[in-house]
Amino acid sequence: MFIFSLLIIIGGLLNTLSNKTYIDDSWTIGEWLINYQGGFIRRGLLGEGIYILCNVIKISPIFVIWLISIASYYLLLKLTIFESRNKVSSAFLLSPGIFLAPIIGDFLIRKDLLLLLIFLISLKLMKFKSPNLIFLNLLNITGMLIHESFAIYALPIQFFILKRKYDCLKKNSYTFLYLLPSFCLFIFCLIFKGDQNQAISIHQSWLNKSFLFPFENLNYEIPLGAINAISWDFIKVLKILLEALTDFKGILWVPLAWIATTIVLASFFLGDNSGKDLKIKSFIMYFQFFPFAILCFSGWDYGRWIFIWILSSILIYCTFGEELKSYKPIQQNLIRYDFIEEYFLKIEIHKRSKILLAIFAYPHCCWSLFYLPSLLIVPGYSVLKFFKSIFK
Repeated sequence: MFIFSLLIIIGGLLNTLSNKTYIDDSWTIGEWLINYQGGFIRRGLLGEGIYILCNVIKISPIFVIWLISIASYYLLLKLTIFESRNKVSSAFLLSPGIFLAPIIGDFLIRKDLLLLLIFLISLKLMKFKSPNLIFLNLLNITGMLIHESFAIYALPIQFFILKRKYDCLKKNSYTFLYLLPSFCLFIFCLIFKGDQNQAISIHQSWLNKSFLFPFENLNYEIPLGAINAISWDFIKVLKILLEALTDFKGILWVPLAWIATTIVLASFFLGDNSGKDLKIKSFIMYFQFFPFAILCFSGWDYGRWIFIWILSSILIYCTFGEELKSYKPIQQNLIRYDFIEEYFLKIEIHKRSKILLAIFAYPHCCWSLFYLPSLLIVPGYSVLKFFKSIFK
């Protein structure tokens, strides 16, 4: 825990200091600066709040972004550790694959941690016998107005859990109607996705407050990074996707590296806690895999999507794992997962495999050969198991 705390302090400090300008860090800082100064637009809620706050008390938006990012990380970490007692090992949670990933992969200063915190709160809310659906929809709407990706990995599992609750209570369930405000808002965000004129207006609104940016001379005339991307159309996104699918590092096909990263991380989760609850973990990961695939088709930050996929799966398992196991349709479905128990690699986390866990890391995007050791986890684990069998 001491080493982890030290890495968090040093890594967190380096992460914040390396994300301190809009011009040079337009994908991290820029994402938080999207506001409603050009009219309603997706992802603008938090940026508008920051804009109003900075106008009132004349504080730099950079400091506000740092504060929200670090507070979200700390609260999500504390709550996840609390929820995961006797379910997920600290060694796995505090590894470079999970809670050290935003530090190592340089996505601490992104909205993902705040959104996952809201997701966890929504799961806790649904634990009540009769969840407050007004508050649940308000949480969802807040999350989606911060970033519409929240709907992709949160709404399907919420719908599934609510349907299960009302089925068990033998109530006539119209689950979709309970989440109708959330679904409508998601569609609203897709319609008002943003255009170039709005991107220019947002950019200009911060140019007018350039004195609030202490680490740069903010005089760039055109929108950058995340603000500029708000106006991209489907063709632009498709072009970037095709470029990603044809990316090679030497002879290594990069999409294959991402697939291998996903498999290794899933293997750690399945093998954690002596392989306990392997089938329900598999079910949850498969359930969350479809939203993960959608995210992969919507942007190239595959490391961030992997992080959201695995941590959202962990949070669902910790809060609803036992309840889901007792749900009859799932019990019938879990029989199909026998092959996973039999054939899928499970990397049990013990004294030897912790070495492998310590060297497993991935970037938020732009995979490079620096991360090649992470792909050697599986053969490394096989060697460890071989030697263990010899010296038994």
